[in-house]
Amino acid sequence: MKVFVTGGTGHVGESVVRLLSESGHDSRVLTRDAEAARAWAETIPRVYPVRGDITGGVHQLAEVMKGNDAVIHIVGIIIEKGTPGFEAMHTEGTRRVVEAAKQAGVKRFIHMSALGAREGAVAHYHRTKFAAEQIVRESGFDWTIFRPSIIYGEYDEFLNTFAGIARLSPLIPVIGSGRGKLQPIWVKDVARCFVSALEMSETFGQTYEMGGDKAYSIKEILRLLLRSMGKRRIFAHMPVVVARMKAKMFDYLPGKPPFTEDQITMLGEDNVCDPTPLKEAFGLSLRPMEDYLSERFGK
Repeated sequence: MKVFVTGGTGHVGESVVRLLSESGHDSRVLTRDAEAARAWAETIPRVYPVRGDITGGVHQLAEVMKGNDAVIHIVGIIIEKGTPGFEAMHTEGTRRVVEAAKQAGVKRFIHMSALGAREGAVAHYHRTKFAAEQIVRESGFDWTIFRPSIIYGEYDEFLNTFAGIARLSPLIPVIGSGRGKLQPIWVKDVARCFVSALEMSETFGQTYEMGGDKAYSIKEILRLLLRSMGKRRIFAHMPVVVARMKAKMFDYLPGKPPFTEDQITMLGEDNVCDPTPLKEAFGLSLRPMEDYLSERFGK
């Protein structure tokens, strides 16, 4: 197939694009800087960067989409500062991609949302992700929606950030109690689902929650990370009220903030699911996070 991919140069997108190539598909990857992406694309067969932006004109997007059989829409942000914002990127960006796909005659649409996306969610991130889902559901396409929990892999920000801290500091910062649950899933398991779904008609009109076989508290994940690195560190807990004050302060400082108020809000609820429907639909044997940590960070 010929597949149009948004977010193809990111943490998840690169794994999806590489697997598309290995599976014999051609990928047209949307990027704001096609020239810069060309060197990256030369390392992956059957990948063709095209210039564009999901916050730009629908007609321009439709032009670069023409001739494709499917769209895999991965673009998303977790921090608004320095970007057009959640509403513009998640909701309106998805609306533009959907409209462009209609104009380009594309029928198959695979969309990456987020675990926790729902109407009336406490976090702005989750509300805009759910609004994007609704646009996809009402599009008339043969659509599939995936809602992943935290995704780990070579380029993830979560594990790599804490590993970097652990290498340099005796203290590991933890917001609140650190008891909030996450259900991490390996990026290549996520990519397998996206690519396999392309030609699985039984996934049309389905929404799949994505998580690993085990749920962990944030502190449990950090302990596993430290153990794999062979390091002992002290957890430095930051009260939520203090973290919120710091997050407000970061809004007025230059650069990307280390955390935001919306992220603190999301930490207040567990981010878990039952992976059984996903595993049964795609015949998955999910990689244990402990196995990945030993390979990636072990000595």
